[in-house]
Amino acid sequence: MKGLDSFEIKKEMTLDELAAFMEEKWDKDRYNGFMVGHPTAPNSGIRYVILPATERYCVIIYPKCGGVLSKKNLIKASCTYTTSGQNKMMERGTRFMPYNSTYSKMQRTKNQRELGKELRGEADGIMHYYMDHLKELLKEAGLA
Repeated sequence: MKGLDSFEIKKEMTLDELAAFMEEKWDKDRYNGFMVGHPTAPNSGIRYVILPATERYCVIIYPKCGGVLSKKNLIKASCTYTTSGQNKMMERGTRFMPYNSTYSKMQRTKNQRELGKELRGEADGIMHYYMDHLKELLKEAGLA
């Protein structure tokens, strides 16, 4: 599936351990800086490592510890809308929504296709670029 990626690691990691590891090893000049938080709901209590992807998407990275169904410890990544991207979609919607014409329906469909194309293309490629670098760093440290 596009917009998702994961790889197995040798030991359990918390998000804080992953963020500290990345702070120490991550090449911020080549692979951009990152922050820890939530891309759309900062007060939700759910946190990820967030990296920029495109104007409307960002990449979230987080560890997932083995559980009942799967004993594997994983580093997972996903592409998600950024807050600014959601605001832009709302602006577009309010501009076209009052006129429920064929043109506005076609425009909304076109915007959805553009978002899907951006997710499957550029954002997905950037996410794999980040994950390849992180996997290499974890392998060098003996963690993957």
